[in-house]
Amino acid sequence: MEGSDTYLIRPNYQHKFKPAVVKECIRETVKAMLSEAEYDPDEVSELTSTLADRVKNKVKKLGFDRYKLVVQVTIGEQRGQGVKMSSRCLWDADTDNYAEDVFMNASTFFPFSVRFVICGVRCVCFFFP
Repeated sequence: MEGSDTYLIRPNYQHKFKPAVVKECIRETVKAMLSEAEYDPDEVSELTSTLADRVKNKVKKLGFDRYKLVVQVTIGEQRGQGVKMSSRCLWDADTDNYAEDVFMNASTFFPFSVRFVICGVRCVCFFFP
């Protein structure tokens, strides 16, 4: 960050979080990995970690500097049931934001959530599955 203004507490407009860009990034990553995935309870733990890491790494490459990422991935078996999920976060509405998407196939559903919090600001997130 040599030569840049590090005292800025808000991102410049061109570096501000863009939910539509991140949602497309989530969609591309998930579709490439999960289009033929079958639900296997023994592999769910490893798959959620792998998906979260891949989404996080791909989103980091988009160049949203000064943001911290929180990536949440949930995997469930598709049996025709309904699922409701919610979360709450305490953050700065001017700078912080989120993107989310849901991917489903014949046997599995995958809700994804990516939250962006500007560095230096405390974020408290509560997830309610």
